[in-house]
Amino acid sequence: MITGFVIFLASLISIGFVRHRYGARRVIAGVRHGGRVPHEAEFELYANGFSHCSRKTMLALAEHGIAFTYRHVDLIETGRYGTLDQDYLRINPNGLIPALVHSGVPIIDSDEIVNYVTTQLGSQSESANGLEIPERHQFWLEKCRLDSLDPMEAIGTHIGACIPGLTLPLFAVMMQSVSFSALLRGLALHNDGKRVMFFVMARLLGPERVVTVKPIRTLIERSRSAVAVHLRELERHLAESEGPYLTGSEFGIGDSALSVVYLRLEEAGWLDLVCPHSEFPLVRKHYDALRTRRSWEVLVDAYPARVAEAAGRLGELATNKSTQMADLYRL
Repeated sequence: MITGFVIFLASLISIGFVRHRYGARRVIAGVRHGGRVPHEAEFELYANGFSHCSRKTMLALAEHGIAFTYRHVDLIETGRYGTLDQDYLRINPNGLIPALVHSGVPIIDSDEIVNYVTTQLGSQSESANGLEIPERHQFWLEKCRLDSLDPMEAIGTHIGACIPGLTLPLFAVMMQSVSFSALLRGLALHNDGKRVMFFVMARLLGPERVVTVKPIRTLIERSRSAVAVHLRELERHLAESEGPYLTGSEFGIGDSALSVVYLRLEEAGWLDLVCPHSEFPLVRKHYDALRTRRSWEVLVDAYPARVAEAAGRLGELATNKSTQMADLYRL
């Protein structure tokens, strides 16, 4: 027993040393003026086409007419922890995406990047709005915020905080094609231990069993209930604006933030359940209008095939009445 305890303690110390020496570490989000990095283009976005936060920044850049070089960074969901590679950690020591490099200066955290693009870079296209953000757009920009360090905080007040919980079934499906060695690397080096532990559980139990684990099931159901409340508030706001956007005919940054919320609800199989056309006609019209914008093409171009495959598999499980996943997705 003593020997086992000593081995366990030694393992914890070893993991701590490896994480401190080679893993991610927390730094303040924003512009890293003292952290210049090599670059080839004026604007380089290190991102992943599946990442909710990456999508926000891609749309912000596209809507402001800012040409950027897309640097794909793998997430464990798309195969491996590319965010933990040493080259990337020199850009963003937090080990999170996205990161925008502007003339060699990194800006980290999606909300900080969107703010930087909106307020610091201004408009580089005739169609982009000016720097002033209308109150209604500011309201939904904040509501869509996803805290990098505690993403599921404030489910009741932020629609963005509902997204991680509602993505868990899709995450679970995606983990089935991820190697255990890649997951173990995350355990050793990633800052967010709870997230990695869910991925390990999903890999071991499979997508149908892991969503029956009580704390996980509760989180998904809480997120589903909360997102419906947020969508009802959005439906009211769109009715006041007379659409198709938050402030009428003019597109704004709040619309952009909601774009990626809709997309994640759709690919994770929730959109028709929590946002049926019959109850949310203006929300669905809003989403349709957003997908016709030219900026949407940046999301389509960066969309990983692996995600499309997993979304299809999740759809099969959710509609097969003999599966446990179908019980989770029932009306």
